[in-house]
Amino acid sequence: MKAFAASLLLLALLFLPSLSFAAEVTYTAGMRGIECAGCKKTISRAIGKIKGVKTIRIVKEGDDQHRLTIVTDGSTAISRADADAALGKDSHYVITSWSKGG
Repeated sequence: MKAFAASLLLLALLFLPSLSFAAEVTYTAGMRGIECAGCKKTISRAIGKIKGVKTIRIVKEGDDQHRLTIVTDGSTAISRADADAALGKDSHYVITSWSKGG
């Protein structure tokens, strides 16, 4: 009986951690209005305050178009409205597209 209980405990310890943590989720946004490195820093700081955000990448894709990639811990879903709110209503940064990946 003790061996069975020990085996059960071992199995629980092996599988429980993987069940208790959400998988990373990636969001991708198209953005306009980013003009300099300071803009990227401002956006990173603002988006970084959203719960669960782990990594932020901003890459230039055209004259006035950038791609924002946000990687989260998956604990909380992030919407385009959440990102807009984080940037602030007086912000000149414009999110032109939003998608959620795996």
